[in-house]
Amino acid sequence: MSIDLSQFHQVFIEESIEGLDAMEMALMALDLERVDGELINTIFRAAHSIKGGGATFGFSVLADFTHVLETLLDQFRSGQRRITAEDVNLLLQAVDCMRELLSQLKSGSNFATACSQTLKTQFEAVLRQDSSSAELSAIPEAIPRENAAEKTWQIRFYSRSRHSQIRQ
Repeated sequence: MSIDLSQFHQVFIEESIEGLDAMEMALMALDLERVDGELINTIFRAAHSIKGGGATFGFSVLADFTHVLETLLDQFRSGQRRITAEDVNLLLQAVDCMRELLSQLKSGSNFATACSQTLKTQFEAVLRQDSSSAELSAIPEAIPRENAAEKTWQIRFYSRSRHSQIRQ
């Protein structure tokens, strides 16, 4: 016996819109000088729920977009990244984009993915920028050293700020 999940679409859309409302309110309430961890958790939970529901119901455009957003939000939650005004603006644009996607879903029209593709690319660039600006490069320089009967390796790590010639 198979269950027709489409009967739950309307509830998913309504709950997602409520989640986006909470997300938007939390983003607007953020004090960037003293970020409240609970506000970040509220934003993350809303995105996480939308991503999970989108994936469950087969709305891959929504789920894929929200997954990238969730990755950035997780970095804020864990303290790996400090949230900036630019991040808040990008997240607010994401809220608007998700509202548009949900509106299209509610009306039964096909997803127009221009906003989600553009923003997803911007989020991915932010995530790449963070990983490439790490204090120490994760890319070792391996130099083979040969002894009579054995090989040994010397591995060096360079600070990106000192050695900008290291490439990923």
